[in-house]
Amino acid sequence: MASIGAHDKLVQTVLQHDTGDYLVKNAVGVAIVSVKIAEALRYEAAKLEQVALAGLLHDLGMFALPDSLVYKTETLTDGELQQVREHSQHGIRLLKDVEVTYPWVEKVIIQEHERWDGSGYPNKLAGNQIDEVALIIGLADVFDALMSARPYRSGVLPHRAIRALLVNGKTVFPHHLLKALADQLSIYPLGTTVRLNTGETGVVSQLNRQYPLRPVLQVSRQAALGHAPVMKMVDLRAETSVHIVEVMPIG
Repeated sequence: MASIGAHDKLVQTVLQHDTGDYLVKNAVGVAIVSVKIAEALRYEAAKLEQVALAGLLHDLGMFALPDSLVYKTETLTDGELQQVREHSQHGIRLLKDVEVTYPWVEKVIIQEHERWDGSGYPNKLAGNQIDEVALIIGLADVFDALMSARPYRSGVLPHRAIRALLVNGKTVFPHHLLKALADQLSIYPLGTTVRLNTGETGVVSQLNRQYPLRPVLQVSRQAALGHAPVMKMVDLRAETSVHIVEVMPIG
């Protein structure tokens, strides 16, 4: 489990999101991303191992549901949605059936769908009522879900998933966890080519850790007629009217 923290190639594999069984890939991906978030929070080694195991087993109860429900391609009915939401209780039962005692895993299984603002399930917990590890794994789970393609929608690229969480996740996850995710995975890695709302393109040359959506860019700006384009450093934290529209494809 220590290898999760040591090798960023594992993280890269998660972010590429190749095809494969959704439940298995989700378990592995959530474990890896959860450990990276916990590392940013300076969790000790023993606690990181707990986070990794809880991440692997967070959706254990989904394996107790029929495949026809888990892999259904159409929109779930209200009754089916309620069945899916009961997977937490199935997960606790499965752990007890095999006489495995991991109190932190049980807490994560029952709480990882709870949300900071009380909008989650099954118990509508809010704020500090929710275990921090459960919130970490819940955040990693949502991040993974955003990147995963579904029959009814396409998955998004990692930087778009992080951006969506930073913009729309402010009430459902605490700020320090969102910041840890952005810091560890870097929404716009160094060297990324981006297009701005001005129509210009730039290359990320420096990260603004406090403002992950607004890095420092090296931008090529058109000079006067007959002159070569001028390279200019643009700090998006200072130039508030300028923002990134999209990441440009490589090649």
